[in-house]
Amino acid sequence: MSNVNKYQRSIDCLNDAVGKEISTSLQYMYFHVHMEDAGYEYLSAYFHKVAIDEMRHIEEFAERILFLEGDVNMNPAFEARQVTDVKEMLRLAIKIEQNTIDSYNEAARITSEIKDTVTHHIFQSITQSEEQHLDNFRTELQNMVDYGDKYLALQSIGHSKAIAK
Repeated sequence: MSNVNKYQRSIDCLNDAVGKEISTSLQYMYFHVHMEDAGYEYLSAYFHKVAIDEMRHIEEFAERILFLEGDVNMNPAFEARQVTDVKEMLRLAIKIEQNTIDSYNEAARITSEIKDTVTHHIFQSITQSEEQHLDNFRTELQNMVDYGDKYLALQSIGHSKAIAK
């Protein structure tokens, strides 16, 4: 009798995703605290929200791994980069989201091929969330391009108004 888990390929895809989500949540939390410190209230709040979304993804992937009788590898896939320029933060976020989407689409294909429909569905569902993040980051970067420093100045004014209340 073999000890090979017939869902090992799914578990591997899920653990790869866990590592990406850990790294991404840390990166976005880094962006959040720097933007918050600079007074960029709305972008800071959005990065915080997305970091929390990524943590929820970790939990969903980890629960599935355990159901499949695998073990969760809670190690980041990459180190957070120390980027403090807002445009560069958004460009990096766009790159991270696009790479994640590509990876999850491939994982969805693999899990479909091995007839693991639940894991396949999880990857499809989370890919939709990642696409929303990507769309929002693209919009924010376009706002930066269109309005330049005025866009950040408006956020700082909003922050100042909020703390004055």
